[in-house]
Amino acid sequence: MTTQLTLLRNTALLESESDSREPALISDQMHVPTKPSLDMLTAGSRAGGVSVQKTWEIYMAMLRSLPAEAR
Repeated sequence: MTTQLTLLRNTALLESESDSREPALISDQMHVPTKPSLDMLTAGSRAGGVSVQKTWEIYMAMLRSLPAEAR
């Protein structure tokens, strides 16, 4: 089972293939699992400098904060 998240785009960080400051075309939404894999939790733990347990809690909190229509 997956859920859909709406991603915020920071156009200042995006560059097109022509290296202009035009934002690259990307999807505003992506499907993510409702339960993260161990690899996902481990990567989040390393990136955030927190425990795998804390990474799980953060991930689940983000999913709970989604608007009802995005779930």
